[in-house]
Amino acid sequence: MRILLADDQSDFRLLTKEHLESSGHQVLAVASGADALTAFAKEFFDVILLDEEMPGMTGTEALQKIRARQRPSRPAVVIALTGYNTDTDRQRLLEAGFNAVLGKPFRFDVLEAILNDFAAGAFPAATPPAPPALADSVAPLARVGGDQELLARMARTFLEDLPPRFAEMRKSIRRKDGEKLASGAHALQGSLGLFGADEAAARCRELQEFGRNGNFADASRTLANLKEAIAELEANLRGYAVNKRATESEDPPRTKQRFPGSKRKRP
Repeated sequence: MRILLADDQSDFRLLTKEHLESSGHQVLAVASGADALTAFAKEFFDVILLDEEMPGMTGTEALQKIRARQRPSRPAVVIALTGYNTDTDRQRLLEAGFNAVLGKPFRFDVLEAILNDFAAGAFPAATPPAPPALADSVAPLARVGGDQELLARMARTFLEDLPPRFAEMRKSIRRKDGEKLASGAHALQGSLGLFGADEAAARCRELQEFGRNGNFADASRTLANLKEAIAELEANLRGYAVNKRATESEDPPRTKQRFPGSKRKRP
């Protein structure tokens, strides 16, 4: 299938694009809602994946513009990607017009199940229940199917992006900009989820809530706790970033699978 992926997290775009292409799909990955609209105006996509929170134009805003511009005979199939995983948030996004909702971080087999249903002509009206997340004990290399080069690229991207992300969140707290704080914490949470850093991701969720509620005193303390929680992950990823073969025990690489019926002709 031809898939459009819009997400402002570079490491998330890299991993998701790599996975989908290894499964036989053609993927165009962009970093904003505005770029997604530009791509949508130029060509047809079987499926569009939109992150809910992107700077400039949110996923929901991009969806509204896509729905207004689509052909009635060829409606776009749009899946929301979100770090807000409550039932209320999922229902809100479905009511906004998304065909399905995936909470970040998500298991790729959940995405595969949705795409397989669509390829078979039975696109789900609601999001299927997510399987249990990968345990923290699963090493980063196993999370990317044993692809050392992919993990090295992801680690380098994450480590390069981390200092400016922290700087932006500190600035947001200093300026009492709750919207930017929540957005920055949301983006970092998604990246941490790719590496199974659950404790650090939990601190990001707290920062999102503090940003939403304007609680900047507690946000400052939580940001310091986040820095401590992420320190061990940083140290581990520096080893992967130079594509160094891990010495710890890893799960056997997972066999990459292709979607049945993925050779679908464009309408």
